[in-house]
Amino acid sequence: MFYEIRTEHAQPGRGAELARYLDETVIPLHREHGMQVVGSFTGAADTVVWIRRFEDDADRERILDAVHQDPRCAALAATVSALTGDPAATIRLLPTAGSALR
Repeated sequence: MFYEIRTEHAQPGRGAELARYLDETVIPLHREHGMQVVGSFTGAADTVVWIRRFEDDADRERILDAVHQDPRCAALAATVSALTGDPAATIRLLPTAGSALR
Protein backbone atom coordinates (compact mmCIF):
# COMPACT_ATOMS: atom_id res chain seq x y z
CA MET A 1 0.00 0.00 0.00
CA PHE A 2 1.14 3.55 -0.68
CA TYR A 3 -0.14 7.10 -0.64
CA GLU A 4 0.27 9.95 -3.07
CA ILE A 5 0.23 13.60 -2.16
CA ARG A 6 -0.90 15.53 -5.21
CA THR A 7 -0.45 19.30 -5.17
CA GLU A 8 -2.39 21.43 -7.64
CA HIS A 9 -1.26 25.03 -8.18
CA ALA A 10 -4.16 27.37 -8.93
CA GLN A 11 -3.82 30.56 -10.90
CA PRO A 12 -3.42 33.53 -8.51
CA GLY A 13 -6.63 34.19 -6.62
CA ARG A 14 -8.37 31.03 -7.88
CA GLY A 15 -7.38 28.60 -5.13
CA ALA A 16 -10.83 28.50 -3.51
CA GLU A 17 -12.46 27.93 -6.89
CA LEU A 18 -10.05 25.11 -7.69
CA ALA A 19 -10.59 23.51 -4.26
CA ARG A 20 -14.36 23.63 -4.72
CA TYR A 21 -14.14 22.12 -8.22
CA LEU A 22 -11.86 19.32 -7.05
CA ASP A 23 -14.09 18.55 -4.04
CA GLU A 24 -17.38 18.66 -5.95
CA THR A 25 -16.41 17.20 -9.33
CA VAL A 26 -12.92 15.76 -9.77
CA ILE A 27 -12.54 13.78 -6.55
CA PRO A 28 -16.04 12.25 -6.75
CA LEU A 29 -15.23 10.96 -10.27
CA HIS A 30 -12.04 9.36 -8.97
CA ARG A 31 -13.94 7.80 -6.06
CA GLU A 32 -16.55 6.39 -8.48
CA HIS A 33 -13.74 4.41 -10.08
CA GLY A 34 -12.46 3.05 -6.77
CA MET A 35 -9.84 5.56 -5.70
CA GLN A 36 -9.49 6.03 -1.97
CA VAL A 37 -9.08 9.77 -1.38
CA VAL A 38 -7.95 10.35 2.19
CA GLY A 39 -8.68 14.08 2.07
CA SER A 40 -8.17 17.39 0.33
CA PHE A 41 -6.64 20.53 1.79
CA THR A 42 -5.89 24.11 0.86
CA GLY A 43 -2.39 25.42 1.29
CA ALA A 44 -0.40 28.59 0.92
CA ALA A 45 -0.21 30.49 -2.36
CA ASP A 46 -3.37 29.09 -3.94
CA THR A 47 -2.42 25.42 -3.68
CA VAL A 48 -4.78 22.52 -3.20
CA VAL A 49 -3.43 19.22 -1.92
CA TRP A 50 -5.23 15.91 -2.04
CA ILE A 51 -4.03 12.61 -0.63
CA ARG A 52 -4.79 9.38 -2.45
CA ARG A 53 -4.29 5.78 -1.29
CA PHE A 54 -3.59 2.75 -3.48
CA GLU A 55 -3.10 -0.91 -2.68
CA ASP A 56 -0.27 -1.27 -5.22
CA ASP A 57 0.90 -0.08 -8.64
CA ALA A 58 -1.64 -2.29 -10.44
CA ASP A 59 -4.47 -0.76 -8.37
CA ARG A 60 -3.25 2.75 -9.22
CA GLU A 61 -2.96 1.96 -12.92
CA ARG A 62 -6.40 0.32 -13.07
CA ILE A 63 -8.11 3.23 -11.32
CA LEU A 64 -6.36 5.99 -13.27
CA ASP A 65 -7.01 4.19 -16.57
CA ALA A 66 -10.70 3.96 -15.69
CA VAL A 67 -10.81 7.66 -14.76
CA HIS A 68 -9.04 8.72 -17.95
CA GLN A 69 -11.35 6.57 -20.10
CA ASP A 70 -14.47 8.02 -18.48
CA PRO A 71 -16.30 10.23 -21.00
CA ARG A 72 -16.47 13.05 -18.42
CA CYS A 73 -12.72 13.16 -17.88
CA ALA A 74 -11.74 15.39 -20.82
CA ALA A 75 -14.11 18.17 -19.74
CA LEU A 76 -12.92 17.93 -16.14
CA ALA A 77 -9.29 18.06 -17.22
CA ALA A 78 -9.98 21.13 -19.36
CA THR A 79 -11.57 22.94 -16.43
CA VAL A 80 -8.71 22.02 -14.08
CA SER A 81 -6.25 23.21 -16.71
CA ALA A 82 -8.07 26.55 -16.95
CA LEU A 83 -7.92 26.98 -13.16
CA THR A 84 -4.28 25.99 -12.70
CA GLY A 85 -0.98 27.61 -13.51
CA ASP A 86 2.07 25.51 -12.73
CA PRO A 87 1.91 21.75 -13.36
CA ALA A 88 0.70 19.53 -10.54
CA ALA A 89 3.27 17.69 -8.44
CA THR A 90 2.80 14.17 -7.09
CA ILE A 91 4.86 12.61 -4.30
CA ARG A 92 4.59 8.91 -3.40
CA LEU A 93 4.76 7.97 0.28
CA LEU A 94 5.21 4.50 1.76
CA PRO A 95 4.06 4.04 5.37
CA THR A 96 6.79 2.95 7.75
CA ALA A 97 6.53 -0.40 9.54
CA GLY A 98 5.29 1.32 12.72
CA SER A 99 2.73 3.53 11.01
CA ALA A 100 -0.95 3.27 11.92
CA LEU A 101 -1.68 3.89 8.22
CA ARG A 102 -0.47 0.49 7.06
